[in-house]
Amino acid sequence: MVISIITPNFNGAKFLDGCIQSILEQEVDFEHIVIDGESTDGSLEIIKKYKHIKYISEKDSGMYDAINKGLKMASGDIIAYLNSDDRYPLGVFKEVLKVFSESNPDYVYGDCRLVDEDRNELYVYKAVSVPRSILTRISVVPWAQPSSFYKRSVFTELNGFNVKYKLASDYHFMKRVILDGFSSIAIATPLSEFMKRDDALSSIFEARMAQEVEDINAELKIKNFFILNLLFNFYRKIINYRTFFN
Repeated sequence: MVISIITPNFNGAKFLDGCIQSILEQEVDFEHIVIDGESTDGSLEIIKKYKHIKYISEKDSGMYDAINKGLKMASGDIIAYLNSDDRYPLGVFKEVLKVFSESNPDYVYGDCRLVDEDRNELYVYKAVSVPRSILTRISVVPWAQPSSFYKRSVFTELNGFNVKYKLASDYHFMKRVILDGFSSIAIATPLSEFMKRDDALSSIFEARMAQEVEDINAELKIKNFFILNLLFNFYRKIINYRTFFN
């Protein structure tokens, strides 16, 4: 099996090299596709240094439009996407492919290390297994997007990402994965490093994101039970607390 990684990029030159290197250092066959949105910061020059990368550089209507373009170019059996400021730890692809080979789930997800711009760990977002009956009643998903890998058939059946949602289309996609009953396996190891940047969330951004999540829940008829959300978030805090002190 071959893994295809799609990286959407727009003016991400500062961290792009690190992202590419983290994929290049993996120990199995892979395909790396970079969809650049006509960056003006030298990103294209960085991309061109790596002869193994498939890429295009053209205007798009946002990150999810870029990922959809990458999906059309991807030829791998397993597909994931990684933003240009995020990274994969060494050995992740081998571990993920082993799970797919031995258990044949539709998707695999794991923990996610949140780091600052100097790659210092802030905390670990733990992947948890939660019954589907609960996940259809809360406005969260039990895994972080960079730490999830999917069979090609999942993207094909769901027709990629809905570009109507500019900020939360990954939430829309993951909720559809849950609602459609695709099989999954969670593994208790960090599968990615997600960079939490100081400028990543403004109050306006947060408000727009919250509105999109609300719109998605309405579209997908997700009954957002406050008590279940509260219990789930409390459960996650307990897991992170225990992990921190182990």
